[in-house]
This record gives sequence, structure tokens and C-alpha cells, in this order.
Amino acid sequence: MSRILLVDDSPHAQRIGERILTGEGFEVVTVSNADTALVRIEDVDPDIVIADTVMPGRTGYEICQYLKMSPRHRHVRVILTAGVLEPIDEARALYVRADGSLKKPFEATALVAAVRQLAEAAANERRAEPGAGGAATAPSPAGPSTPFVAVVDAEQVRAAVMLALDASMDAMAEEISRRVVVALQSRKSDAKLLEQAHAPGSNKPAPSPLADRIEAVRRVHPLRVRGSLLGIEAGRPESE
Repeated sequence: MSRILLVDDSPHAQRIGERILTGEGFEVVTVSNADTALVRIEDVDPDIVIADTVMPGRTGYEICQYLKMSPRHRHVRVILTAGVLEPIDEARALYVRADGSLKKPFEATALVAAVRQLAEAAANERRAEPGAGGAATAPSPAGPSTPFVAVVDAEQVRAAVMLALDASMDAMAEEISRRVVVALQSRKSDAKLLEQAHAPGSNKPAPSPLADRIEAVRRVHPLRVRGSLLGIEAGRPESE
């Protein structure tokens, strides 16, 4: 089964693309920005990346350029997408060596046809890679090959942090909800005790959480306040 990484900041485009492709038997992973895509590429290991050319931050062109420069992802095919009113820069698409382009909203027949053809080519190239157990290939030269080192910047670190937060969000929400419920139950118990204290026939003095504050206010010496309205004097008279 071919794996597809769909990169689009539109939730609607993600849902439509995922529904069409999963219905045809493809395994689809969706992300909403290029930074997350660059992190997820390693664990998703897709055969095809479908990337929007108009997104905040990095765009589909940059995702495509990264994949085409990476020896580890040489088999990955890239399809660039854009909305009806968002023209695809054909010169730039050719420069980053994109394998195809599509317009949104996705038309099921065109999307499936493009993906199916490229998925077959990606699968064949993946099988032909050394150590893939597929077709015979020329022996690799002796000695370790130079590994490809991806440049990690602040945006990629931020994307990784966002993924970690997403993974722990459910546990955080559950813990916060539990604490809120405990606090509300505690307040309900306090309110019930206060109501019982005020009930007729109850000999218990009513608790007054503001007693200390009220007493503190009572200790303040009153001041004479003169009002100008109708010459009426307001407040208590000062003690002689």
C-alpha cells in the first residue's frame, strides 16, 4: 500500500483529499504546514507528497526542493497543488523538479489518476534501491557512504515541539478537567454548609468568610463628608 503525505493549510482540502485517496486504498497522513511535513517525512516515509504552493511560512516548492536534494527520499514523487485563483509558478515548479501539479478543489478522477501513476513509479524505484530486496543493483563501493544531514533550524524545532504538544494534549485536557470538577464539587459542598447554617431552627452560627475584612473596615475612623447637593451634610459627625 502506497503512503501519501498531504500538506495543506486548508482543513477542507485535507478532508477531501484524504477521503478520495483512502477510498482508493492509499494510506494518507495529513499535516497543515511545511515545517510539520519536514519533521513527519521521516516517520511517514511516503511514496508521494502532495503539497500546497500557498501556505504561511514554507511552501510546497520548498518541500519539493528538500525532497529532491535528499538521497534518502529520491524515490518520493511530489505533486504541487494550488487553488483556482492561485496560479502555480511553472518555472519554479520545473526548477524544484516537481512531478506534477493539480488544482483545488480536488477532482477525484484527476487526483486518483495522478497519484496512481506516480505511486507505481515511486514503488518501483524504492524496490530498486540497494538493500531493498528488489531488483539486482550494482554493488556499492567499499566504505561508508556520506550520510545526508538535514539542516535543523528554529522552525523545525518548533514543529517538533508542536507535535509533542499535540500528542500530550488529551492527557493535559483530562487532568485540567479533573481538577476543575474537584474545585466545583468543593465549592458546592461549601455552599451546602452555608445553606444549612442559615436554615430556620439552626443553632450554628453562619460562617462568614468576609468577617475579618468587615472587622478591618469597622476599625477605620469615619470621616465627615460634606455634600454640595442642597447643602445637605452626609456622614457621621466627627467626635469632639
